[in-house]
Amino acid sequence: MPGQRFQGEPTNGPDRPTDNWQSPDANTPPVAVQRYRSHAPVIAILVGVVILALVAVGVWAGTRPRTDAPTPGATPVTSVPLPSCPTPYDGWQAIPYEYNGTSTGCWAVSAGQWDGNTVTLNTTVKSDQGTLGITFFALDNNNSNNEYDPIGGTMTVTRVTSGESVSGTLMFDIPRGDFTLYMLKNPSASQDLPIAALVVKG
Repeated sequence: MPGQRFQGEPTNGPDRPTDNWQSPDANTPPVAVQRYRSHAPVIAILVGVVILALVAVGVWAGTRPRTDAPTPGATPVTSVPLPSCPTPYDGWQAIPYEYNGTSTGCWAVSAGQWDGNTVTLNTTVKSDQGTLGITFFALDNNNSNNEYDPIGGTMTVTRVTSGESVSGTLMFDIPRGDFTLYMLKNPSASQDLPIAALVVKG
């Protein structure tokens, strides 16, 4: 009948649990909320740091000066290829010379012929390019403070013309032993350096 209750049925209280319902186990840990936390903010930060690093590297590489770029205001120096210089005779020595990028050629010197402390040398200067006035001096290798000018010979002061060669002799009064013979521009200024040098055995 409507409104009729069955005998033994509780009149109030929660719904009856199902047969497979179990009470919570006290030993089972609660589900942690952190397990389901999203990693999206951390990934976004890492991606941003990588992008910033790449941008910084690109800016640095684009603004640093090139190592092969010429220095502003500097004039590039074009080197003049020096000729090969064979020795004209046995016992001679020969080297290329270059002056101021405009004069090049070969200079050859014979072995010295000694008479006491006087030495005589044969020498040849050939110009491949440029005309040049030249002179010579010597330094004693045992005492480099002593400078010796030629005391005679046909090449004490001379001039070599482009495409030509000059030959002659040089004489020095110098203690017998090894010395260095220098070829110098003539006339020379105080800032002019020797054009070339050869060691003569004593």
